[in-house]
Amino acid sequence: MLYPLLSLLLSIRIQQQYSNLAQFIIRKVPFFTSFSSKQYILFSCILDTLFGCMIVFVISSFLYSPIYQIEWESAFVIFLFLFSIVKGIESYRRTHILPFEELIQLAPVSSRHLFQTLLFSELIWLMLTSLSTYLIYFLFQYSIAQTHDWIFWLKHLNVMLTGFFLFIVSNKIFGAYIYNIVVKKIGIIRVLFFASISLLFFLFGRVLILNIIFPFYHTFQQLFQSISSLAEDSFWITLSNNLVALYQNDLQHIHHALFSKDSVFLQFQALFTSPVTFFVVILAAILVMKSPVRWIPTGKDHDQNSTHFRDLFYWYFQVLNKIQGSLFQKNMLIQKDLKVLKEKRWLLSKEFFNYMFMSYEAFFYIGVMTSLISIIDHPALQIQLLFTLNVMILANQTYEMRMLTPSIFSLSAEKKNIWLFELSQTSLIQFFLSKIQLFYCLFSIPALFLLFINLSIMGVYQLFDIQMLIQFVALGIGFFIFPLIQLYLFPFTTKFNFIHEHEIGTTNEEIEVIDKGQAFARNFLVLPFMYYMILTSFLPILQQSSGLINFLFALYFVIVSLICWVLCRKTIYKGIEYVEKNKIFSIGE
Repeated sequence: MLYPLLSLLLSIRIQQQYSNLAQFIIRKVPFFTSFSSKQYILFSCILDTLFGCMIVFVISSFLYSPIYQIEWESAFVIFLFLFSIVKGIESYRRTHILPFEELIQLAPVSSRHLFQTLLFSELIWLMLTSLSTYLIYFLFQYSIAQTHDWIFWLKHLNVMLTGFFLFIVSNKIFGAYIYNIVVKKIGIIRVLFFASISLLFFLFGRVLILNIIFPFYHTFQQLFQSISSLAEDSFWITLSNNLVALYQNDLQHIHHALFSKDSVFLQFQALFTSPVTFFVVILAAILVMKSPVRWIPTGKDHDQNSTHFRDLFYWYFQVLNKIQGSLFQKNMLIQKDLKVLKEKRWLLSKEFFNYMFMSYEAFFYIGVMTSLISIIDHPALQIQLLFTLNVMILANQTYEMRMLTPSIFSLSAEKKNIWLFELSQTSLIQFFLSKIQLFYCLFSIPALFLLFINLSIMGVYQLFDIQMLIQFVALGIGFFIFPLIQLYLFPFTTKFNFIHEHEIGTTNEEIEVIDKGQAFARNFLVLPFMYYMILTSFLPILQQSSGLINFLFALYFVIVSLICWVLCRKTIYKGIEYVEKNKIFSIGE
């Protein structure tokens, strides 16, 4: 393992977590005035520790029952394993994309040692940033255990080591998977895979409503007489008894399969009490780390533009170039960004179809809403459901696109070009507005696909009504406003101290500032429609005025969108001023 590189990676990553803006905000509190980035990390670890203790106290005092000790213990073990797998998958870029690529390729360093260094860096970072998770696990297991002998410590040490092993394995497997989809053509197999997973999400949404939620709703509706009944104990007792009777058999079968005396699940957990497991997990982890590693290609020399690679990825950018030529004919900055994005096959290959068409989450929403539309007979309510579906998908799709390619929309990735642009005596506002226009260009295909989904739903459920025009209001205005609320805070998170561009958009500050900023706007653009649909389900009086509500839906969406448009544009201008005053001179640092 390369200890100097390990130290350098961790040091840079700590420094990346907070930019000048975050420090400016935090320094408003006198207590934080003298804090460095390392001290911010340490302070967050202390807060994590306090948070973990509080969570364990709440669970142990109010939720835990000794009767279900095995179930609680098993649930925490499963959660820790799933958490490790997810974190291993999320960190594949930092372990399978070379940092300081040009320098490392010249250095006499083996790929195995380099991979081990990157992997240990991620494991250390995982323990630093997820301290509360591991603390909650250990404190809770300690509090419910009847004895604390060596078997207890061995068992949970083996669980922790197995969690780290799953982190390594999931990281290794997913990194190899991404390598394969980057270097291979996107063809019919990927199309079928995307279609199959999308269908599963769609069916899951329908099953959730028709087989789980609707029986619950039907039971509630039978018992619900008036608003005053909600204050009666008898209503809730009867409802809970009916729900237990409704789902009891299924829950008992699941419980018996997992926790019967000779179940495979309990036998698997018993392995963690064996000393042999300790050595097996350690040996397996060493073997995995010593296995060959393939670095995900990110350089221009790996750009697959040849005739051999004229696959769906290639034709996707051909279509985008046509769209760009039609909408923004003279914008050379968008042409430049499309060319750059085309060279970053590694960035888009994993979620190519989710980026080009729709995310899997959107298909789940479609399954949920179409099942509700099929249950409801009131046309105006069906139109409201479709309107809500459109708003939810537009908001979700822009969020997913921003999360998948933050570097292409950020000024951080333009540090080699900003100086040249400044020399032209032109404000960076034009530079950033081209990023927003690029988003519109990329978003046009998902928006057209959503329009096709709308027309299909209209045909299947015979929703031919003049009120259906509000869907075009949602699609038209949503097309412009949702990309804007994803990007309006990007200038404030501009930073140039990254090793590789895949790190852009991944620091704590960037995630928290941008996510909370877009969530604030989405709360006014999406949540009111969802809340109203829930209220309508339980309050029949609202269904009588649903025709008028459709008009109010559209009017509210237009007004709030205009307000968001004005505020976002003003924020962007302030953000560009911040970059020009505080960040330009740090490019060469």
